[in-house]
Amino acid sequence: MQPSLSSAIRHMANTKLQPTRPKFVAPKDLIKTWRIVRGDEVFIASGKEKGKTGTVRKVLRSINSVLIEEKNMVTKHIRPQANDPAKTTKIQFEAPIHVSNVSLIDPQTRQPVKSHYRSVIDPKTGLSVRKRFVYGTEVEIPKVKADISKYKMERKDSAKDTSPALAREVTFIPDVNVPPFPTKSIMDELSNPFSKFRR
Repeated sequence: MQPSLSSAIRHMANTKLQPTRPKFVAPKDLIKTWRIVRGDEVFIASGKEKGKTGTVRKVLRSINSVLIEEKNMVTKHIRPQANDPAKTTKIQFEAPIHVSNVSLIDPQTRQPVKSHYRSVIDPKTGLSVRKRFVYGTEVEIPKVKADISKYKMERKDSAKDTSPALAREVTFIPDVNVPPFPTKSIMDELSNPFSKFRR
């Protein structure tokens, strides 16, 4: 077997046949400062999705990876269930991409760039805030604001809810002559009967 052919087969076995399950990352290797957050548009620099752009759906800090919407899709086969043994299901979902394989996009040139944090003075509040900038320039890469409207839940009272009038009703009036402790009989029931400190 030729050396070039054997090296090609070895390379294929090391890259193509590896499982998609993320590996464990030691605590000392975890990234301390993340420059990529959820909602950022990033450029994929390597892998089967090389050269494509996508939006970060989730940041997996425990394995130094990110999930990008509709990118690096994998298929999982689900075994037949007991209620329907003949039915098999296939689902597709995003596999993690290591953060070193993606980079932020310059909002002006739309090219992948390096970024860094810098402290600047906010003109509205006059306080120092940390913002992301394209490395070596004054171009800011703003963070996408989270849409909190989808997290707001409409409050609806049910039959088991306490009414506001009943909750505001005063049922206890403190008195200096009445101690705020339970009666002695209740304390005896709660205390250890074999304790040497029991009275």
